[in-house]
Amino acid sequence: MNTPFFSIVIPTYNRADLIGLTLDSVLAQTFAEFEILVVDDGSTDHTAAVVRAYTDSRLQYLPKVNEERGVARNYGLARATSEYVLFLDSDDLFHPGHLAALHAAIRAQNPRPNFIATKYDFARDGEHRPSGLHPLPAGPLGFETFLQGNVLACNVCVRRENPALHPFEEDRRYAAVEDWMFMLQNTQRDAVQLVDALTLTMNDHDQRSMRADNQGLIRRLDLAAGWMQQHLTLTPDQRRRLLGRLHYLCAIHAHIDGHRRQALAYARQAAPGLPLQQAAGLLLRCLSSPSSIQWLKGRLGR
Repeated sequence: MNTPFFSIVIPTYNRADLIGLTLDSVLAQTFAEFEILVVDDGSTDHTAAVVRAYTDSRLQYLPKVNEERGVARNYGLARATSEYVLFLDSDDLFHPGHLAALHAAIRAQNPRPNFIATKYDFARDGEHRPSGLHPLPAGPLGFETFLQGNVLACNVCVRRENPALHPFEEDRRYAAVEDWMFMLQNTQRDAVQLVDALTLTMNDHDQRSMRADNQGLIRRLDLAAGWMQQHLTLTPDQRRRLLGRLHYLCAIHAHIDGHRRQALAYARQAAPGLPLQQAAGLLLRCLSSPSSIQWLKGRLGR
């Protein structure tokens, strides 16, 4: 095959029951100039058998020892041969026109963008809901956008020969937060070009990293706060808003776990960096039990 235009890097760990659907969605693309690099980060299930059953010459299976997603993504990036590299989680799905939409948008820009992405939605129990990208217009997503959180997750396409590209943080203590750190570091002096097309679906299942271990995620967010202040150039106002968002997320995940005192402590830390209405809403949420929140959502949804 000639040099592909896209490399799709798929890190995976024990996703034998999901990765087949992910690979099927990539192989169903209407734009065919791509390679797939499945980086198996030390799976102990039958992921290898599932992936090796595919015979498409564009697919490479790259097993390695377990070192978490930051290392796995950089491992795939270092072995990619294309002009652009996409990162796809092994439980998510491309729509058939995903690569075609990105290719058309890249070709339409001069100079070509270093970072580009389309919109995505979430699927849970057969129902779809929009992501935070849904209302945003096409155009650049810069540092100010990512100070408020990682609206892209890791659904980004990067130009491989960008000399200013920062790789993913490889310290596994930051696992599940490294994609936000990647976005912040790379948009300090650049931006992600957003394409107004919904072409990807994230599978919002219970074992997803943002759901599976709330206390572990809180520890990682706390650590990330220190990393971000060390690696980013922040004004006092930007630092205040970034810490507000980090502590907001900690409060939400503590509340989900039923740790009301912990949630309230994080809500108080978050308040100075949040708009007044959001800070008040967070405080009220943390004062309520998770079961009462679910009851209220059910009543309002009727």
